[in-house]
Amino acid sequence: MKRLINAFIIFHLVALGLWSLPASEFRNWAAHPFENYILRMGLWHVWDMFAPMPLTINFRCEAEIVYEDGSTRLWDFPRMEKLGIFQRIPAERYRKWAERVRLDSYSVVWDDTARFIARLNNSKPGNPPVIVTMSRIWGAIPPPSEGDYQPIPAEYILTNRYTFHMYSVQLEDLQ
Repeated sequence: MKRLINAFIIFHLVALGLWSLPASEFRNWAAHPFENYILRMGLWHVWDMFAPMPLTINFRCEAEIVYEDGSTRLWDFPRMEKLGIFQRIPAERYRKWAERVRLDSYSVVWDDTARFIARLNNSKPGNPPVIVTMSRIWGAIPPPSEGDYQPIPAEYILTNRYTFHMYSVQLEDLQ
């Protein structure tokens, strides 16, 4: 049993070590055998907030929920900048979720995400959600100007909007 535990620890450390390497052909080749393990365990991460290619856009996602009576509600995906420090700590993984769920390459989780949002917003007795429409909103982060050391504004003007998924909610989705 001890050998099995040691083998797992070595496997885990090698997988994390290779996955954490900077993007390169070698990293892609070496980390590929561990991809299913890393992704399914929720251990994946990327270094795009660091050099050499940090993100150049600010984005957020939102969902419009349409209820059976035709009323609507706008739901923001969790935004860390809107939370206090002690609220952020347990909610930080939502940042990774919002970063990925907006991408077309993650369309496989869009229906599940819409069902999750519908369940969260099923608070009107006798008036369940019937449609969830998810949108991504983004805008370019302006480059800093010489001598400009102002704090990042709480709200950027996000000029682009795209509705990337619409889901018709079924009653069984709300269970």
